[in-house]
Amino acid sequence: MLRISRGGIDGVTHINKFGRNPDCDPAASATAVPVGRDIWDGGIAGATAWVPPTVVRVHNLASSNDEDGGAGTDTGALTAKVFGLDGNYALQEETVTLNGTTDAPTANSYFMIHRIECLTFGSAGRNLGAIEATAVTDGTVTAKVTADMSQTLMAIYQIPAAHKGYITSFYGDIYRSGGATKFANNFLMSQKDGGGWRVRDSISLGSDAANSVHRRYEPYKTLEAKELVKVVSDPSAVAQDIGGGFDIILVED
Repeated sequence: MLRISRGGIDGVTHINKFGRNPDCDPAASATAVPVGRDIWDGGIAGATAWVPPTVVRVHNLASSNDEDGGAGTDTGALTAKVFGLDGNYALQEETVTLNGTTDAPTANSYFMIHRIECLTFGSAGRNLGAIEATAVTDGTVTAKVTADMSQTLMAIYQIPAAHKGYITSFYGDIYRSGGATKFANNFLMSQKDGGGWRVRDSISLGSDAANSVHRRYEPYKTLEAKELVKVVSDPSAVAQDIGGGFDIILVED
């Protein structure tokens, strides 16, 4: 694992995807999607699901606070790095200079954005508003950086073309809320190109005991090129604070 982290094995890299959604509702809720809620920043404030992309698109980055690279003293985040896949499902990344509440478009088109990191900052040292990446063609929010986090918290990823992914672990967390005991089932799900979502594993969480579960795989679970993978949660009560993620070794075919 250390050799992989140091780039010491040709054609082998790794990805750690971690997410948190403090506003998860049960699958039976009228506002929830089937199985449960996706673990990503966009699930906050009433949104229910991350929408899988269908076409390659330029995205606009904009913050809810004009201090994130906009007018004034620019105390918040100034630039952000976007990571994702191009129209050929190849990995690509770029740095975008933020413009506060005004749209700052990506130079490249993305089929999938799986991470945004704020890079440079003003005196606040963090992003002061929620930064969203919105597709210009259909208005879909593909990724979101919650205020003060400086990075997306989305347990969602797509395997690049000419690669296979090997899931080494899957984990989940439930955070105690209001002193009451809460429960949740977290599901690891994947979707092959053109197919439906299927459950690859599940873990049960309880805020009074098993509030964090980390499952390691021996042997690893395999993901094909272009396959989507994500974590969704089905909690016992509305507005639960749930986390989750997974680790993947990427190997060039």
